[in-house]
Amino acid sequence: MSSSSQANCLIAGAGPVGLTLAYLLGTSGVRVTIVEKDPALQKDYRASTFHAATLDLLEPYGISQPLIERGIKCPIVQYRTWSDGVIATLDHALIEDETRHPYRLQCEQFKLSEWLLGALEKIPNVEVRYGWELTGFTMADDAVTATVTDGRSPRQETYSYLFGADGGRGVTRRILDIAFEGFTYPERILVLGTRADLSQLIPGLASVNYVADPEHYAHILRIPDMWRLSLPLPEQVDDVQALESDYIRSRVEPLIAGFDARDIAVKKVYAVHQRVAAAYGRGRALLAGDAAHLNNPKGGMGLNGGLHDAVSLFRHLTGHWDDPAMVLSLYEAQRRPEAIQAIHKHTQANYNALKGVNVSREALVARWQELERDKDAQRRFLLDASMLSSVRRCGLLT
Repeated sequence: MSSSSQANCLIAGAGPVGLTLAYLLGTSGVRVTIVEKDPALQKDYRASTFHAATLDLLEPYGISQPLIERGIKCPIVQYRTWSDGVIATLDHALIEDETRHPYRLQCEQFKLSEWLLGALEKIPNVEVRYGWELTGFTMADDAVTATVTDGRSPRQETYSYLFGADGGRGVTRRILDIAFEGFTYPERILVLGTRADLSQLIPGLASVNYVADPEHYAHILRIPDMWRLSLPLPEQVDDVQALESDYIRSRVEPLIAGFDARDIAVKKVYAVHQRVAAAYGRGRALLAGDAAHLNNPKGGMGLNGGLHDAVSLFRHLTGHWDDPAMVLSLYEAQRRPEAIQAIHKHTQANYNALKGVNVSREALVARWQELERDKDAQRRFLLDASMLSSVRRCGLLT
């Protein structure tokens, strides 16, 4: 990396994307400071899927293997309805000649963050500050002056670059005054984590399942700590009601016989968005992950896309550290179209299918059954779903 002896950067946000970028930069010799407003690592169960493309992409940097050791390999994906059970089964074995990781890896995102934090503690040029946040910054041609605070004593610090990995509501994009184009879905998502073994309650359940239904479309995943179930929330149900045991029981027990709400270990309500930043940065301040793009979770692509951002940013910085305009130009051209063409397109198609938007139940069942029979079509679908098509199209993997 050119001028590496003078290189230093600030990362706002210590989620998986910010920590991955810090690890990549830190192991290359760059001095990195990360600020995170939360007081400690949060055990967030929002994202738990790592796709084949991501594992292939992170493998050369030594990140994939520790992640695999903490997760569950899931080569089989099922499409279902509540009344009919399994409609179609897709198998990642069809793409085993295309990837070293022919499966979805199910692993809570905080477990990646935990490993990265442990690795960063061993890198003397990286500092992680929990309980600190970015509140403002100004830019010159050769530096960024950031204001950071622990809530008591604001500081002004100078860096070569600022990377906003501070989420959809983070301050970096807001200060840059970059529009977040797209929309927010009217329904939110209720995510439940249960210690009960759902495979004992639902016959033939795989570890990754999509359930189609106009009102109760669902995503059922096995993760190392528990089973995870997501259901849509009607607009008239507020967040407080949605988390009450009586409401959860009324929603889930008619769908899953024998389900016991007392087994729930995690419950959370999330708003769902489809948005992409109009630009991925300005000058020496750049965006990554949820700060740059948000999408509905049907397909597990949001976190993966953010990790792809981190690798893309790192590679362009390595080649053009002293030319921020070139870094931004190359990075945005590589990643922003994929947020629209791959992430949004695939997740929206999943949402439309599961909810039955513009498709009858009979037509949807026929479509899924044909996908199971047609191995060439299934292979193409899995290349898209695993994001291998995306990372190859944009040049991150060849």
